[in-house]
Amino acid sequence: MDEPNASPIRPTSKSTDGDLRPTRVRWIVLGLVSFASASAYLTRYCITAANTTIQADLGFDDGDMGKLMSAFGFGYLLCQIPGGWLGSRFGTRFGFAFISIFWSLCNAWTAAVSVIWIMGASRFFLGVFQAGLTPISAKILKDWIPLANRGKSSACIGACMSVGGAFTIGLTGWLVEPTGPWGYDWRAIFAAYSLVGIVWAIGFYWFFRTYPRDHRNVNQAELALINVSEPAAGRPSASADQPEKTRENDFETTCESDATLSGSDLARSMLSSRSLWALCIQSFFRAAGYAFFVTWFFAFLEYSYDVDKQEAGWLNSLPLLAVVAGSLSGGVLVDLLLHRTGSKWLSRSGTAFAALTICGTLTMVSAWTSSALQLSVVMGIGALFSGLASPAAWAATIDLGGRRTALFMGTMNMAGCLAGVVLPMVLGEWFEQIKQSEGDWSQVIFLHAIFYFAGAISWLFINPNDSPSERKPQHPV
Repeated sequence: MDEPNASPIRPTSKSTDGDLRPTRVRWIVLGLVSFASASAYLTRYCITAANTTIQADLGFDDGDMGKLMSAFGFGYLLCQIPGGWLGSRFGTRFGFAFISIFWSLCNAWTAAVSVIWIMGASRFFLGVFQAGLTPISAKILKDWIPLANRGKSSACIGACMSVGGAFTIGLTGWLVEPTGPWGYDWRAIFAAYSLVGIVWAIGFYWFFRTYPRDHRNVNQAELALINVSEPAAGRPSASADQPEKTRENDFETTCESDATLSGSDLARSMLSSRSLWALCIQSFFRAAGYAFFVTWFFAFLEYSYDVDKQEAGWLNSLPLLAVVAGSLSGGVLVDLLLHRTGSKWLSRSGTAFAALTICGTLTMVSAWTSSALQLSVVMGIGALFSGLASPAAWAATIDLGGRRTALFMGTMNMAGCLAGVVLPMVLGEWFEQIKQSEGDWSQVIFLHAIFYFAGAISWLFINPNDSPSERKPQHPV
């Protein structure tokens, strides 16, 4: 198992002075994390496309399915910070492989049962184990990716999440459509998806190491490239052959010399940080907007436009694929603005505010379209701008979190998870009412637009330069 308390910035003695060209292990690591982010959505959102199929098979209604989707969100919400702690305490190598295996087993559990409360328990624990995905990924970015590349790298991970969601919903809709070429049972599909995370976990644990200095294929030049932007890069470092206890003591001394807070001082600083509160609020509203696409948009298309499952699956994928394009573009934009202006506020907060404002406007306009295809296209263009804001959120969280990135990412993502708990239940009950009263489905779209406008306003209160984790403690004399 990796040494979770070892310093991530110490050079290794494995490389020679002749290693002038950096190795590229960091990009392989980014690829592994990005694939995990995509494959996790196979198990997370297969239930979205199988929603009405499960209802017909097990006799559930929209309210029941809303509760099932919220069960995942509740487990995901509760374990964001514990998930980040797991990666910090036991190392990201063990932590990531562990949660991937167990979330895969939970999805197989969903496929094996028919009683709603047992299925709800399986979705809850699926959320529990997937909760560590984002904070552990952020910790890996902090340890493996240079500061100048974190915008693009976080964009890559965010884009892969949306690719996974789009692929899962489109493919599952195609596979379960009874009049389509396959017509597979939803249980068999869920079981097949579960295998992916288990195979990935084995490969990841074999190749990955928590810190670059512990990887035998990372040379001195790549270590220097990774650490060149870190505030602690110039500190005296210990050799990799030093005894474990000596290295731990050195790390503790280094931490004590930082302005990094810990314990009650850190908690007070976080609670009093306007930027962190605003970051969490934008996370809630951005997640609420995204949650609609990955929970009820598939059924919305079926109910309001009477399309079949195969068509609903591909139309549902359009906004999610647009988020991919937006995330990748946003990553480039975030890094470019930081390079050109030197302003973290413009790079993070300015980008996200403008993007979410445009997204909200386009989402509102989509309510006046006349077909399912037009609706999905206009909402997809809006979703592209929503995706632009995602790398800004990751980069701002890393800026505010510093050495405590996993904790801050877990806190921010926790706020987003709250939307994942509330929205599916609210929409499930609301959909039942609209169907029974033959009400106006455009009300759902207007609510969706409000989420993005609220998220945009929140960014005006975020200062990425004010890190609560780096403030000096204020103790009375």
